[in-house]
Amino acid sequence: MDDQRPTESATPENLTSFHSKISISLQDNDDQKALSYCTQALDQIQSMHHTSHRIDQLQYDIILNICDIYIRQHNVTQAKIYIDKAQKITSKLQDQDQITRFLDKQGEIKRLEGDYDGALLDHNKSVEIKKKKQVDENEGLDVANSYCNIGNAYTGQGKYDDAACMYQKSLKIQLPALGQNHPNIAALFNNLANVYNHQGKYNDAISMYEKSLEIDKSARGDHHHTMAITYNNMGSVYNHQGKYDQAINMYKKSVEISLSTLGDDHPSIATTYNNMGTVFDNQGKYHEAIIMYEKSLNIQLSTLGNDHVKVADTYHNIGNAYKNQGKYNDAICMYEKSLKIELSALGENHPNIATTYNNIGNVYKNQSKYDDAVAMFEKSLKIKMSTLSDHHPSFAITYNNIGNVYNDQGKRDDAVAMFEKALQIQLSELGDSHPNVAVTYNNIANVYNNQGKYDEAICMYENSLKIDLLALGDHHPSVAITYLNIGIVYNNQAKYDDAVSFYQKAAAILSNSKSQNHPNLATIYDKIAFCYDQQKRFDDATQMRQKSKNIRSTLQQVDTANQPPTNLVHQSQDEATVEDPATHHLSDQQIQPEQIANPSDNDN
Repeated sequence: MDDQRPTESATPENLTSFHSKISISLQDNDDQKALSYCTQALDQIQSMHHTSHRIDQLQYDIILNICDIYIRQHNVTQAKIYIDKAQKITSKLQDQDQITRFLDKQGEIKRLEGDYDGALLDHNKSVEIKKKKQVDENEGLDVANSYCNIGNAYTGQGKYDDAACMYQKSLKIQLPALGQNHPNIAALFNNLANVYNHQGKYNDAISMYEKSLEIDKSARGDHHHTMAITYNNMGSVYNHQGKYDQAINMYKKSVEISLSTLGDDHPSIATTYNNMGTVFDNQGKYHEAIIMYEKSLNIQLSTLGNDHVKVADTYHNIGNAYKNQGKYNDAICMYEKSLKIELSALGENHPNIATTYNNIGNVYKNQSKYDDAVAMFEKSLKIKMSTLSDHHPSFAITYNNIGNVYNDQGKRDDAVAMFEKALQIQLSELGDSHPNVAVTYNNIANVYNNQGKYDEAICMYENSLKIDLLALGDHHPSVAITYLNIGIVYNNQAKYDDAVSFYQKAAAILSNSKSQNHPNLATIYDKIAFCYDQQKRFDDATQMRQKSKNIRSTLQQVDTANQPPTNLVHQSQDEATVEDPATHHLSDQQIQPEQIANPSDNDN
């Protein structure tokens, strides 16, 4: 009879086959094939007149698999469509295990949307249900997975100590249950390292990533895709430290593994190309940076489509490269292309939108369009206030940038007030030895220098230098910026020998860490030439100006050699883009520990 409900034994054979193929495709990281099988299986289920409990369970598993794929791809729109479908089945199944699975996935989607409070609410609901029914080891591991999810949400909020606490709680459960060589332990070490990276604890981060790699090599061999993620993240740390050759080496290792395990058109490879682009951008190798961004963009457009947030991220990074070259109109064009996609995909109050407004503001500042710059920074702040915790480090970035605008406008007291707001957040959330604290000290020193308070300026620069030397080493470009600014103070005091000494220190660092034709080197040579002029060393001054002219000619920049070098180097802070898959940053990728299946999950 047509209305007879099929029994479990009447499950169509090809439907069971689809479920097996989906599992294999997911294990092989072939998302497109898995999606195809999922869609075919769902179509077959939809064609059935009646379904059994087992078929409902199978349909639920398939829908959550689709959610997982779209979460990995940052496709929030599609993920939300399928989580809504899952919710309807959850209410039908009335099963506690399925409710927690739904809450876990919904929480991950909210985290991608920037709704960190909502994500925490879902994950905390899930963990409470799991704790109440915890009777065996597998369910204890489920609780550990929830702690990891909560840690990911705290990382998004900038609550790094809370995130580390959650990862440690998860680790405490998983270590005795799984042993120290299980891939889940490697994943937790990776995510702890991400926290250390955000906190500027770069040596601790590298140590944790190396532990993660060692476990993965032992458990999975030398070419598992999670190792590509860890190499990518190590590249991020080296990039932050200004160790650009080591960063590129890590990214190349990541790409090599990804190409062999995922193919040459996987979005993860696009992410690493993006990150390589940022290294070249930091080195002043803008042509190479654009090439890497375009390689990333080609993959993303072909696999993710024109309106995906990762495409927006790449447009954003191309905009950063144009801004750094002084091609401000081109930069604005790219930021606007990014913004259009972000607004459509993420809505008006996502942290990514705040990042884009912040970086557009920096372009306007560089163009001396100060009112437009402040307006953009205020739009960025408004979004952050509605989506992030009150003391998120991202606020300090925007306060710093507003302070730089005020300083350029001669509003010294207003500038200092902004820098002090930034400093208060940074000291509270990041500690007194984070490189971002050094940035703020540097900017406060710039104000003091402009006010003629030279001794106070030198004191602040030395505070900045002390942090950077400890956190970043003595060859980082940020150290060079501080040497350069100290030189400017001595120049303003007519202490030309001291000024030249510090300019030369800055030039030595930039010559080693950046391109030999980086525009900052041209600036330094101009400043040295100015000092030589004051000392009547005209032949030496001419030689310095020629070196500057050669660089500017190579870069096709305007020759400003005859302008007196009174300008300090502000450390405006762009907010970086593209992280896979958590925060809007071009660096560390979180690895989600594998879910430990309950016995009942293996029956389907």
